[in-house]
Amino acid sequence: MAVKVIIERKAKKGHETDLVMMLRKLRAHALMQPGYISGETLAAVDDPTIRIVISAWHRAADWKAWEGSAERAEIEAAIEPLLAAPARIRAYVEV
Repeated sequence: MAVKVIIERKAKKGHETDLVMMLRKLRAHALMQPGYISGETLAAVDDPTIRIVISAWHRAADWKAWEGSAERAEIEAAIEPLLAAPARIRAYVEV
C-alpha cells in the first residue's frame, strides 16, 4: 500500500534558502531509493520559514529503510542547525 510522508520543518530566520538547498539535496538522494515515487516541497503562505515536504513511497518499509539510512542521517545532520525547531514527521496511507 502506498504511503505519503509529510515532514514539516521551520527554518531559523535568514536560513530559508539554505534549508531549501539542503532539501533539494535530500530529494536528489531519495530519488535513488527503492520504492520512492515522488516528492514536493511547499512553503507556508503565512510563514515563509515553514517548509513542508510530501513524499510518496510504494510501501511503508521503503520509507522506513530510507528514514533509517546512514545517507539520510548525514544530510539531516547538516539540516538540523538550520532549524528553529525539530522536524515533525508523519506517514499516512489512503483510507
